[in-house]
Amino acid sequence: MKHKNRTFILCILLAAGVVTTVTVFRVGQSQPKGRPQERADKVLEGQMTDRQKHHSKLFKHSGAKLRSIAAGQNGEVEVEEGPGLMMRTPETSAQLPVFHSAVCNADAVIVGTFNNKSSQLNADGNFIFTDYQIVVDEVFKDNALAPIKRDAVITGTRDGGSIQLEGRVFRAQRADFTPPIVGQRYLLFLRFIPATGAYLMYGNGTFELEGEKIIALGPEANNELAKDATNVSTTFMNRIRSFANAGCQPQ
Repeated sequence: MKHKNRTFILCILLAAGVVTTVTVFRVGQSQPKGRPQERADKVLEGQMTDRQKHHSKLFKHSGAKLRSIAAGQNGEVEVEEGPGLMMRTPETSAQLPVFHSAVCNADAVIVGTFNNKSSQLNADGNFIFTDYQIVVDEVFKDNALAPIKRDAVITGTRDGGSIQLEGRVFRAQRADFTPPIVGQRYLLFLRFIPATGAYLMYGNGTFELEGEKIIALGPEANNELAKDATNVSTTFMNRIRSFANAGCQPQ
């Protein structure tokens, strides 16, 4: 089953200009191969915390409500939003390197461990979002509006997730954001949400730290890592530290 295309403007941390994405919704397998299946959190529709209610309105999608899709099929309901089309402004010699620019565009850059998650329906009932509890291990760039301390627990929210509603499992996945894993450490480029004190997460601003290996959860960030032949986590994090200390004026 396919749903109508839509176009929307999405600001992501790695963009050198405006990013336009054309998305296609489809029902089908959304779980990336080789990764554990996301836990489906039991929810009651309409029962959310005030923070979750605010976050549920951040993620807009077209297409039918997940309940309506479920009425026409048996078993789990899985929808996937396809990858977007990115339009970058022309590069000039005065521009900062991509990941340096990403540091400058972020409100905070941290390393943290995901210790829990809670997924919910978005406000329109046609997709899912997930809030994560993140234990802060290191702060590369602090948030001037709400300073972050080491060992603090902050909330990160993203588009996509898995829920169990009235005995049915619903999964919603973005093709440009591989789901993070609870228990793993991540390098995160974050945008602050003043209304809730939480942070918006992006696929292209989320990097999984698996021993000495670094895995970008977004395709654009993964392409940039490949260009630099960077796959060692300590090497990459040292670069990000240096960018955070260097300021944001082109050399």
